[in-house]
Amino acid sequence: MKRNKILIPAFVCLLSLFVLLSGTQAAFAYETVSVNIPVNCLEVYGNRTHTYDLRMESADEESPEPVRDILTMTEDSTGAFEIDLTEPGTYHYSIYEIAGSDADIRYDSRRYNLTVYAENNESGGLVCSIIAYSAGADRKAERIAFQDEVISVETTTASTVMTTASSAASAVTTDTTAATAKQTTSINIVKSILTGDSFPAHAIRLVMLTAAMTAIFAFLFKREQSEEDEKSE
Repeated sequence: MKRNKILIPAFVCLLSLFVLLSGTQAAFAYETVSVNIPVNCLEVYGNRTHTYDLRMESADEESPEPVRDILTMTEDSTGAFEIDLTEPGTYHYSIYEIAGSDADIRYDSRRYNLTVYAENNESGGLVCSIIAYSAGADRKAERIAFQDEVISVETTTASTVMTTASSAASAVTTDTTAATAKQTTSINIVKSILTGDSFPAHAIRLVMLTAAMTAIFAFLFKREQSEEDEKSE
């Protein structure tokens, strides 16, 4: 009997301590906080509507998995990943685009590394803040944004520009060639002034000089012949 009198108060004390500890633990339990992480999918310039597939991954085991790890969005839109936090801590994530199989699209290869800070607030709950860096960059990212590009549009544009430039260069070359030929022709015309009968002037001068020399030679020959005839008489 005396032993029971000792055990019963001890059992009551232990039970009270357990209830007290349970109540204390319940008092310090945090309500689940949902943290939204906004992402932007920019417009893809082309003739069709483009869709982005984004993935969010936990960087370590201490970071809770996102509510949805894949987010499908259309171009020129804003969406958000969501994570649920239940206690203070520092959590790490990464967000990137899942490259598709469209050969006409250049998919954005950027990866964003995120750090989510969960801290106690004055009312005993959690307050969260997010810092994001683009992988390889030293400065904080102002926003998490992705932009794909349509390769065919750029290629066609570049091809058109090259073709136009080539045509322009060809036209310039043709004009230059024509101008050169015209200039050369002009020089030839200057050097060889044509007469009415299409003979060059230097040829006319040569003929005239030959005729004059022939006339002089004939005159001298006739004169010498006359002198010899006079001597013979």
